[in-house]
Amino acid sequence: MGKDLIQKKRQWPAVLVICMGAFLSLTACSQLSEKPAEPALSPASKAVQDSEESTAETQADLPTAKMSPQTMYQILLAEMLVQKGKNSAAFGVLYPVAMETRDPKLAERVFQLSMSTYDLTAIKESAKLWRDVSPDEAVAWKASYLMSVRKGNIEEGIDFWKRYQALSKNTLEQDLIAASIRVPQTAPAEYGLPFLSAVHQLYPEDPAGIYGLGSAAETYGDYKTAIQYLEQAASLYQSQVEKEDEAYVAAKVYREINRLLANAYLKSNQVALGLKRLKDYVDEYDDDWLMQERYARLEVKAGFYQQAEKRYLRIIKNEPKAYTSKLSVALLRLERDDFARAEQLLKDLKEVPQYRSTALYYLGVSAQEQNHLKQAKAYYELIQSQDYLVDAKLHIAEIDFSTIGLKQTIQNLDAVKASSPDDQIKLYRGKAVFYNLAGQKEKAIEEYNQALAVDKNQVELYLMQAMLFYDLEQYDRYEANLQQALSINPNDVDVLNALGYFYAEQKRKLDQATELLDKALSLAPDRYYILDSRGWLAYQKGQYEQAESYLKRALDIQLDDEVLIHLIHTQWRLNKKSAATRLWKKYHSKFPDNQRLQRILLDLSS
Repeated sequence: MGKDLIQKKRQWPAVLVICMGAFLSLTACSQLSEKPAEPALSPASKAVQDSEESTAETQADLPTAKMSPQTMYQILLAEMLVQKGKNSAAFGVLYPVAMETRDPKLAERVFQLSMSTYDLTAIKESAKLWRDVSPDEAVAWKASYLMSVRKGNIEEGIDFWKRYQALSKNTLEQDLIAASIRVPQTAPAEYGLPFLSAVHQLYPEDPAGIYGLGSAAETYGDYKTAIQYLEQAASLYQSQVEKEDEAYVAAKVYREINRLLANAYLKSNQVALGLKRLKDYVDEYDDDWLMQERYARLEVKAGFYQQAEKRYLRIIKNEPKAYTSKLSVALLRLERDDFARAEQLLKDLKEVPQYRSTALYYLGVSAQEQNHLKQAKAYYELIQSQDYLVDAKLHIAEIDFSTIGLKQTIQNLDAVKASSPDDQIKLYRGKAVFYNLAGQKEKAIEEYNQALAVDKNQVELYLMQAMLFYDLEQYDRYEANLQQALSINPNDVDVLNALGYFYAEQKRKLDQATELLDKALSLAPDRYYILDSRGWLAYQKGQYEQAESYLKRALDIQLDDEVLIHLIHTQWRLNKKSAATRLWKKYHSKFPDNQRLQRILLDLSS
């Protein structure tokens, strides 16, 4: 056909003739000119792409239908547009041709192009065309079920899933696991999880369906659902591994399940439960270094710093390039003021390009903590990359503040260029801190308003601004801020604690305070300040024995002057005056600046 066309009076451009010999192959023309970089696929496009599918650059077969010269010209024009990186225009040219000819190969090619257009309607329509003209093509049904889920049409998605699965050459396990990856890339949780739950109901005993639902829930951040199904899947896959000598796939999935569980426990603040449930796995699979690292994170969050450091050091010994673990050890050492050994690791990391700015930043923090301010500033000034640049500038402002004053500090921060919303918020927060230090609380409040204008869903901003309202005795605004924060994240333990303690302190809404603080404790049972708040609430309700129990637990975790004051008050109320006196004698000298603590026995005796 190509030769005949060349002999026609109106000849094709030479470049088109060259391309005709390899119809639909982008590589055939790639040597004629440098091809522009194509845009990355949209999440929806990635979701329908699979190892079994052709991409926009894959060699395709010739059309099966007989083509007119005009049709062939449109096809070649579309391919030239692809060469120029104009995939959307190419799709616009080729889709009507495929609709008219109903050619299976053209329909497949149109679908390939649709995935790079960022146009969900194009993907959906081209998938429909492809499955209409090639009803036995599995990939067309796969794309269709994913697009249906994205639109929220769960029932249609299940119907398309069944057609896909009947045609798929993969095993059911492979398709179920693939769906757990693709669906979260394509659809929001409100559609993705119900769809995967419905798929699971089709094969309720299949471990891959259980794992897939748990894995997707973890991706979506629904950690309660994730833990529920991943724990079930872990038990089933563990049994497979133990029963089969060559259960390679089962062992691989079992490993991934435990890694996902570690992340889910960490993100959901179920640290103690995670340590308990995952202990057997980390003990048995002590060479799964990624899992060892995640387990160490759980230990850090639980406050088991020595165990975590020991685990990190094992990882480093066996994986010399485990730089994240090395950084974690350095930070643990900084946490307990082991500056020399922390700096030794940080100086090593400074020589690793991708960790240089991180290491410089924490070297600056270490020097600043030791009051080596000149050295700290020198480290901060070496930071050039954007990831730590704003943080470094804020620390420099902190060092210089007492010398240059508020006005110059604010001017210096105003001169810092923020390249992202997160950096903008950091700068607003920093300026709020300096205004607060200078006693200008209203201006500090305004800086938080500016930060909230950038991102109104940052719970921490409401909490920090609320503290200023409290200082100004604007309690209505304090309460409103905390309630707004809880409307964004009902499980933020610091906000739950702040509002619950506020009610306890004011001796009002005590039932609501109980709900708030009990919820906070259920989410973070070992945080001393929440135990202190819950103890003081019990005190305010006249439940002194219960108060003493909470406050003793808090003091065992952290020697804190406010906890000490509350416990002495409580024991005095219980007529345990000797115990209260011994407690005061033992610890009051550790807090010489707390005048309430120094005078507490006199005040109680008067």
